[in-house]
Amino acid sequence: MKIIGIIKKNKLLTAVSLAYVILFIAMPDKAYLSVKNSMHYIIEMLQIMPVIFIITSIIEAWVPKEVIMKGFGEKAGIKGIVFSFLLGSFSAGPIYAAFPICKMLLKKGASIANVVIILSAWAVIKVPMLANEAKFLGVQFMGIRWILTVIAIIITAYLMTIFVKKKDIPVQDERDLDKIIGFK
Repeated sequence: MKIIGIIKKNKLLTAVSLAYVILFIAMPDKAYLSVKNSMHYIIEMLQIMPVIFIITSIIEAWVPKEVIMKGFGEKAGIKGIVFSFLLGSFSAGPIYAAFPICKMLLKKGASIANVVIILSAWAVIKVPMLANEAKFLGVQFMGIRWILTVIAIIITAYLMTIFVKKKDIPVQDERDLDKIIGFK
C-alpha cells in the first residue's frame, strides 16, 4: 500500500522510470545514451539551481515589495515593460532558472504581463546571442527577428493577462523546492 501511495504521488517519475526500463530492454544502446544525456542536465541543474535559490532568497529578503511593484507591477506601465525586457534579455543561465525568480516577483507584486515578458525575453532575446545571430545570419535577419519577437512577446503578455489571473497561479505551495531544501 505504501508503494502505491508513492507511485501516485510521483506519477511523472514513475512513468519516466518505466520508460527507461522498457528502453533498456528494447534498445540498450539508446537507453545508455538517454541516461547519459539526462545525467548531464541533472548535473547542470544541480550546479545552477542552488545559486538561483540563493539569489531569489536574497532579493526576496532585501528588496521591498514596493520596489518590485513600482518596477514590475500592474501600474509600472512602459517602465515595467522595459525593465522586464532588460531583466530577461541580460539574464544568464537556462530558462528554468527564471521560474523561481519570476515566482518571487509575482509574490512581491509583479504583474503577470511583466513576468511573461521576463520569461519570454529570457528564453529568446539574450543579448550575447543577438551578436552571434547577427554574425551567422546577418544584421538584417537579427533585427527583423528581434522586432517580430518583441511584438509577439508583448501580444502574448497582454493575452496572458486576459486568460490567467494571479489567483490561478500557485504562489504559495507546500511543495516549493525552496521550502524542501530549507530556504523557507
